[in-house]
Amino acid sequence: MLLNKENPIPEYFYIFVNSNNIMATHNLKTGKCFISPNFANMSMDSDYSEKYAKGTLKYLPFSPCENDIKAFSPYLLTAINDYRIEYDAELTRFQNYPLYPSRLSAIYAFDNLETCKIVSKKYGWDLSTVKKFKLEENPLSRVIKVNMEIVSLCKLAYRTSSIDKKTIESIWHSYWKGDKDFQMELLTPTLNRKIYKVDNIFEFLIEGKLNLVI
Repeated sequence: MLLNKENPIPEYFYIFVNSNNIMATHNLKTGKCFISPNFANMSMDSDYSEKYAKGTLKYLPFSPCENDIKAFSPYLLTAINDYRIEYDAELTRFQNYPLYPSRLSAIYAFDNLETCKIVSKKYGWDLSTVKKFKLEENPLSRVIKVNMEIVSLCKLAYRTSSIDKKTIESIWHSYWKGDKDFQMELLTPTLNRKIYKVDNIFEFLIEGKLNLVI
């Protein structure tokens, strides 16, 4: 089910397969497929299946705690930056879009080779590693379309700016809604304000089984 768009689920998906990831290469070699962790867990635990259906599964491995720090060092911000992003994204999803695939459990894919070429050129990802897949039909499958460049901008924003709670919520609502033409005003290294506009590069987050197309 494509949860946040009216257009149909793409016939094929394209994934950059990291050859250095032992788990990914093993799964592809032995099963000719990728299975999202939730589908694997549901096959072993009926309670897990019920939580998945209701959207009550909790994915975050760590929770914020009270601390005495008021001003953060640049190193600390760098060290926790990725997790802060994923925490805020997941908290917004859990509270407002509980049936959407979590970034912490989904398979990431693109719906065409042209997008893969754009991503390869921009980020240096090896285009030769892209494999073609087809989603196996299953009523429990969930698919959403999101703008990956919102996350890319957040990696800069979280590291360089102090973002209030309202802005954080706005960012992640835009992400989960699949908004395009997202922009954010940030402080530059010269202490000026600048509007940063993201490119529209859409990817799909998938819960389900993707079979390799040979």
